Amino acid sequence: MRPSLRMIAMGLAIFSSTALHAQKARDTLRVAVYEPIATADNTFEPQPQTSLFSAMIFDTLVSFDTVNRKVAPLLATSWRQIDPLTVEFTLRNDVKFHDGQPFDADDVVYSFNFLIDPKVVFRTKESRYGIFDRIEKIDRYTVRIKTKAPFAPLLLRLASILPVYPRIAHEKAPDKAAFGRTPIGTGPYRALSVGSEGIVLQRNRDFHHASAGKHAGRIGRIEIVTVPDVQTQTARLLTGQQDLMYNLQTETAEFLAANPALELAMQDSIQIAALIFDMSDRSGIGIFKDMRIRQALLHAIDRRAIARAMLPKQLAEQPLQDALCHDWFVGCAYSLKAPAYDPSAARKLLADAGHGNGFTLTLTTWGPAKPVTEMMEAQWRRIGVRAQIESLAMPAFVKKRSAGQLHAFVALWDNGGGQPDVDQTAAYFFEPDGRNYIKDPKLLKLYHEGRTELDPLKREAVYREMFDHALANHYALPIFRTPVIVAHSRELKVPVELSRRPEGFEFNLLEWK
Repeated sequence: MRPSLRMIAMGLAIFSSTALHAQKARDTLRVAVYEPIATADNTFEPQPQTSLFSAMIFDTLVSFDTVNRKVAPLLATSWRQIDPLTVEFTLRNDVKFHDGQPFDADDVVYSFNFLIDPKVVFRTKESRYGIFDRIEKIDRYTVRIKTKAPFAPLLLRLASILPVYPRIAHEKAPDKAAFGRTPIGTGPYRALSVGSEGIVLQRNRDFHHASAGKHAGRIGRIEIVTVPDVQTQTARLLTGQQDLMYNLQTETAEFLAANPALELAMQDSIQIAALIFDMSDRSGIGIFKDMRIRQALLHAIDRRAIARAMLPKQLAEQPLQDALCHDWFVGCAYSLKAPAYDPSAARKLLADAGHGNGFTLTLTTWGPAKPVTEMMEAQWRRIGVRAQIESLAMPAFVKKRSAGQLHAFVALWDNGGGQPDVDQTAAYFFEPDGRNYIKDPKLLKLYHEGRTELDPLKREAVYREMFDHALANHYALPIFRTPVIVAHSRELKVPVELSRRPEGFEFNLLEWK
């Protein structure tokens, strides 16, 4: 994924004879993403980059103010808890969809019923919508949502899921999963085109319902293309064909920082690269049921060395994350520590487990997690474990993971695009679906207890027991917290401090200086 020094040098040479001009005069932002673009609807393509587009086009009932850390209005102006299972929402009466149709309760009811319909299939259905029971229309601008059980993070969950579709247009669509190719929403940007060649977004000048949790767009037009190669993106940025580049490695960022036409924006991220073992033996590798093997491999990983090699100096000494939840998440709690770097202890554990000469496995990953995986592979080699790295595009990775074919893998996780509650993380790692290679019934039991406990202190105690149990059994480990590093034109303002997304930006927060 890293561009070579030679490639950077060539780009700098090109820049010396080619002026770098952002498109401020045309009010057009040009951005590249790394994965192929299939749709602008995150429901049917739940990968991080898709949620960047989806959140700009579709709105939810409420939003989350990341600065003040509280739920804020959006399509709903207010809400109240009727009983432990029911929340009533009062809706705005002045919102229009991108096609000019007025928004009201019928659109919310339709969207909700579509997303919970058993006949409608998408990968995150159970984890996102399994808790919901039904919705009731009270009047044109009032709805009540009922859950199957008390659900502590209901409002925080609704701040990031339940995109509201236009009932009339969506109902007529012959292929609902393809609606994201010609999407219509109420968000701060409307899609002019969506396809394999890219996405073009235009500011929605009728977006009058901005709040502290979701701002109106500031840039008139955004052109997004797929450029999977980091070297090519770097050259595009240096030669003025691109205005912003994200998911940067430190080496690339340092070179770009020397360019007087560019600036860097950076901060700590909530996204982790987590190592997961096939403890339940879905792949048939057989060895990870022995906790000594899992513990040995964790002892062999020097996470601080990885952080120092991959992070800018400003972020390299940040505290290492021990549990699978980030401290920023509501409800994240744990008391144990992850195994410290100790290769001698790792070798002894392997010998005690009958693998003194090591063993061979396949270590699978995707996208920006590849450099972290490569460093882990080198560290494991020192204790005799030979890991063959398999780096896949995200769709291929997801397919193979769901089929139970991975020995061990390093997956990127950003809590569902920066959702603020830890319930989403617990669901991602511990729900019994295609992602789950742990399958510990105690973790599943504690996960369900935590999400139904409405008392915040009791809920935190449940989650502490859950994450401590995973730590004590060495099921998984957050290896590396990916940094937010964005390189951009000096004409562009990128307020990374306002976003908790792993990319470090949201399109509606960007603006020209």
